[in-house]
Order: sequence, then C-alpha cells, then structure tokens
Amino acid sequence: MNYEEKFGVFLDLAKKLNKKFSVIPLLQGSLGLKMLVHDDLNPSDIDIAVPQHLYRFPERWNDLLSFMLKEGYVLTDLHEHFFQKGEIGVNFSAIDGVGGIPSLEVFADIDVREIPILETDGAFYKLMTLEQYIKVYSRSLEDNYRADESGHKDQNKIDILKKALNYTE
Repeated sequence: MNYEEKFGVFLDLAKKLNKKFSVIPLLQGSLGLKMLVHDDLNPSDIDIAVPQHLYRFPERWNDLLSFMLKEGYVLTDLHEHFFQKGEIGVNFSAIDGVGGIPSLEVFADIDVREIPILETDGAFYKLMTLEQYIKVYSRSLEDNYRADESGHKDQNKIDILKKALNYTE
C-alpha cells in the first residue's frame, strides 16, 4: 500500500474520530512527516495520537477498541495499541498524558495547542511542523526502548529534517 492510500485510510479514520468522539487526531510518524518532506520514508503503518481519555484503559479505551473493531481492525498488540486490517497497521498513542503516559509537552517540549490543525476532504487533524518533528525524533533517540527499536530510522529522519530546515552544523 503506497503513501497516498495510507493517507486516505488515515483521513477516513480521522473523519470518523472527529464525528464519533469529537476529537482531532494527530497524524504522527513517517506518514505525517511524509506530508512535509519530499523524501520517500516508506511509512509502514499509520501512527495516530488521540487525547489520553480515549487511550487509557479506565476511561474510554473500550470505546476506541469497539470503534476500531467495527471498522474491521483486529487488535494485535495491546501494549502498543496496534491494530491490523489486512496490510494496514494503525498504532495509537496519547497526544496528552496523565498517569504515566508521557505527553508531547513532557516528552519533547511541544505544546499540543500549537500543533497546526488541518482539514482535508472534511477530516480535521493535527500535523506537527518540521521544527516539532525534529524535537520528537531527537528526544526519541534518547529513549532506550525507542533507540533500540528504531534508532537508525529516527536518525535518518533527523537528517532529513535538518536538510529540510537548512540546518548547518
């Protein structure tokens, strides 16, 4: 599945999340970054951040789980909140955080209120700026779990971001 098809899946989910839960999801990861740079990042999945009340178990997690099941997805990794539908993988995280879930503000010094809101084909979503992305990926390199899992990919994205921002060292 190519970038455009994955973005179409994201837009469909975003539109439904807007309507059903009255939330504006954040498109993260390689798919979101691909919208800002010309490099082929080959996003493997769709990374979506939602308000923590949908993400946390004692609150509305079961509503989000039911929603994704009705959309034809199967939960394949509870710890990572990862769903699969055929070749489409969707990973959920919390855009804000409480109770042990780090927020973007705590994790990467990003005020979620400053993330731009976009609208495409009737779907409202947030997309970080290049500057915000570089904060996230730079911080990710410091995270032991993330560095072990994706350190080389994160460094590649930082290099792409620096090039796009015309950073000189």
